[in-house]
Amino acid sequence: MEKTAADELNKLYEKYIKEVTAGNNTYDFQFVFSDGQMYKGIMLIGEAPGKDEVEQKKPFVGMAGGKLKQSMDSLSLKREDIFVTNAIKYRLYEINPKTGKKKNRPASKKEIEQGMACLEEEIEIARPKIIITLGNVPLHAITKDFSLTVGICHGQNLDYKGITHIPLYHPASLIYNKNLESVFEEDLKTVKKMII
Repeated sequence: MEKTAADELNKLYEKYIKEVTAGNNTYDFQFVFSDGQMYKGIMLIGEAPGKDEVEQKKPFVGMAGGKLKQSMDSLSLKREDIFVTNAIKYRLYEINPKTGKKKNRPASKKEIEQGMACLEEEIEIARPKIIITLGNVPLHAITKDFSLTVGICHGQNLDYKGITHIPLYHPASLIYNKNLESVFEEDLKTVKKMII
């Protein structure tokens, strides 16, 4: 019987869970995996899931997800037509000492490197024509160049193993820095020309 891409992804994610959780019984790993379709040939890669994503078991559903939807609308794309995933597939958090609640934290270099093999295999299974990375974490995971930043190469047409790779600012950065909105819109125009 022929393996489907979904079967391959499930097997990959099972392997990833084992690798990530091996020997760590203290961290509460909250995994969120990919969502959407592969047949349109567009793959979006974010950084890591947050609280909203964990609750809904779906990447990009919080405030950043709202910004992402606006972006997709401007490209005349439906979110469900795009394969959406993250470079790190579990919530990165620390405990707020005052409230005792989990709050998101940045990814470490080690955590990014740990997810690289899974992400590469995920790309092989999805076989996209265009990869859009959102933020520095997936940019580092794909290029393996930790000196590269979105500020340097946003909107540019990079190459990932023969696949067009366009780095963009993470939608969350637009919430905190309104000056990036016009830059992001210009970059989206570049993306739109490539998908039409």
